[in-house]
Amino acid sequence: MTVSQPGSSHPGSAEVPAYLTRVARAFPAVSALVTDPEGRVLLVHSYNREPWGCPGGVIDPDETPERAAERELAEETGVRLTAGRLLQVAWATGDGSDLPNMPGVQFYFDLGTVPLPHPALRLQPEEIRDAAWVAPDELRGYMGDLRVSRILGALAARAGAEVRVLSATRAELQADQDAYTAEVRAR
Repeated sequence: MTVSQPGSSHPGSAEVPAYLTRVARAFPAVSALVTDPEGRVLLVHSYNREPWGCPGGVIDPDETPERAAERELAEETGVRLTAGRLLQVAWATGDGSDLPNMPGVQFYFDLGTVPLPHPALRLQPEEIRDAAWVAPDELRGYMGDLRVSRILGALAARAGAEVRVLSATRAELQADQDAYTAEVRAR
């Protein structure tokens, strides 16, 4: 049995509510890695973010990360697949002052390889503007280096490499997006 001293900020004490106000809470999200037999990755381009990315989004409070990956893939593309193993975790630091500045954690799941010809995609009209099957060596044309490294890491884990945690600051993510956006405008 554990006994906490009065005034202790240990989670087992009466100070739990105060303790929880100091604990980092993360904004949870998922990405669904889907490829075709030629190794091309399914990417979507959202109306609300500049770079392309794997289908994905926020984990709802009542679902598991695996279920969220399946749901997001189905919502965004109309493709229904079952989530396989966890391939990678990406962490973004934040100061926690508000939602855009909360730390973020993104789970990359393997949702498999679809046969050729590609399944017909039914893009979510209110969220997704386009989709593409992109070879790994062409990902740089769709996003910045940091985001490319996340997808390449997930592909490596699928091929047997260790599952990794990739960390970045919000400033690094923003700089990555800004560099990509500047390149797109310069084209």
